[in-house]
Amino acid sequence: MSRSRIPLTVIGGYLGAGKTTLVNRLLAEPGGRRLGVIVNDFGALAVDAGLLAAAAGEDGVVSLPNGCVCCTVGAGLHEALSALSSRAEPPDHVLIEVSGVADPATAAAWGTVPPFLPAGVIVLAAADTIRRQARDRYVGPEVVRQLAGADLLLVTKSDLVGTGEIDGVHRWLEGIAPDVPRVEAIAGDVPADVVLGVGPSGMTPPAPGERPAGHSDRYRTWTWASDSPVSIDALHRVLDDMGEVLRVKGVVRLDDGRTMLVQVVGRRRDITPAPLGLGPGFDSGHVSELVAIALAEH
Repeated sequence: MSRSRIPLTVIGGYLGAGKTTLVNRLLAEPGGRRLGVIVNDFGALAVDAGLLAAAAGEDGVVSLPNGCVCCTVGAGLHEALSALSSRAEPPDHVLIEVSGVADPATAAAWGTVPPFLPAGVIVLAAADTIRRQARDRYVGPEVVRQLAGADLLLVTKSDLVGTGEIDGVHRWLEGIAPDVPRVEAIAGDVPADVVLGVGPSGMTPPAPGERPAGHSDRYRTWTWASDSPVSIDALHRVLDDMGEVLRVKGVVRLDDGRTMLVQVVGRRRDITPAPLGLGPGFDSGHVSELVAIALAEH
């Protein structure tokens, strides 16, 4: 499918939360996407040092063997985004890893500026340190602001604490960010489709009814489809009825003649005009289709 907008996802979280581990995992397993990744420092990324040294171009962009591209923010975020979007082969999706003390919302604002499209703020919280960090007199307010501003929370390092401790962390996070879905992710082990939205790996015809996500039994994926246009109110009811989802993506034909691109990440819901020529992801004859990912119920 062709499109004129590039989804932009921001990864935030205080120092030590595991942001770079997650980015490394996404670079290794991008789910069929050509990723553009903007980081503060290449040093911690698990990519070939020789490749980085040989690719130190003026725009700071490094092309990786798996088709991904990386860029530093040394020249400024605007310049880095321009360098990625103006490439002969621009990325399918841009990921920004902000520093541990930065407000992810500042970087996420660029998702509203063409040619980008907002695709959510993902904030990581380390189970073994997050509550102590939030109590710190100096950094605590920033830590809490990051958590409260997230569209989706990834609780990391749960393997380093006991069951009672992780339960306490979840209860505490519910008080800080009550409407934000949470996913536990050890060593970056979370599907790219959860972090970045349903992409090529997820856009395959489902079997009748619901089907489990391919990553593991921790997630379930299903499809909603309509053979006729729907009203905007009906679309919102469909999304409401899905309950607590991690991601929803698709194209919906409205009864007023418009075709809308629908993207949901956690509590964030974006319904915007679809780029010209964009249609449902499945060759099934439907005029509208949405793909959803949620945590499986056990």
